[in-house]
Amino acid sequence: MKKLLFVYNPHSGKAKVGKSLSEIVCTFAEAGFCVTVHPTFYQKDGENFIKENANEFDTVVVAGGDGMLHEMLCGILSSGADIPCGYIPCGTINDFASSLKISKIPEEAAKTAVAGNYIQIDAGMWNDSPFSYVAAFGMFTDVGYSTDQKMKNALGPFAYYLDVLKDMDIKNFHRSSVHAVLSVDGRDYEDDFIFALAGNTRSVAGLTSIVPEDASMEDGLLDYTFIKTPKNIMELDKIRNTLLLRTFDPEVIISGKAPSLLVKADKPVKWTLDGELGGVTDTADIRIRHKALKIAVP
Repeated sequence: MKKLLFVYNPHSGKAKVGKSLSEIVCTFAEAGFCVTVHPTFYQKDGENFIKENANEFDTVVVAGGDGMLHEMLCGILSSGADIPCGYIPCGTINDFASSLKISKIPEEAAKTAVAGNYIQIDAGMWNDSPFSYVAAFGMFTDVGYSTDQKMKNALGPFAYYLDVLKDMDIKNFHRSSVHAVLSVDGRDYEDDFIFALAGNTRSVAGLTSIVPEDASMEDGLLDYTFIKTPKNIMELDKIRNTLLLRTFDPEVIISGKAPSLLVKADKPVKWTLDGELGGVTDTADIRIRHKALKIAVP
């Protein structure tokens, strides 16, 4: 009999997965799997458990938010296991699931996870650390890991922005901006930036407008967006308008696709990887890892 490892975060998204746990496990069993269930108890618990045990299983399925997905990616890559995986999204926003059109209904996502329809998607490497869909710094990016889980569950996506509403003043933009050099495709762009991302996703924090319209998770390229720090109200309005229309005016936003990019800042910067704190550094070497993960999709 085939063996399936199911790892889930019992606190993610109002503990949604716990309410469907019996039906999820039954779905796996009906598909012919002998199921091992592991709830996580602390950060990186899922990653470590998958790393240590993935080679004993035919597939791994996780349930939780994008952070749980990140732990699965890191665990599988560290284990060296060449196995397919599945994802049951139970977080607050679930960018990754939205990009792949995976159902937010746990029972439906469980069926997808064992239906046998897989694609191979890209992942990224931020210095030596893998990420499944996005590496970012700047305004808004630390709210995902600094906002209390109960608050996120109660308020939904809006909780991600409560802590940064105060930053909408031009003076605060300058206080939170980062002076950096972006090196990509043989060109250097030196400027002040309030926000930057590189990844493989069609939405970030539930927003699609901040990602290029032709963003792909399978093309072997990173999609990047670097928003320059506005110097006045007119530039701020231009940023809002270009994001709304997805035109990405190069006067205020640098964007494109590339297999790698290098970011050198004039001071250590907090980066987030898949919505979690990734590290603090003044130099980030970001590269694509083509077809890194075989994952079940509808």
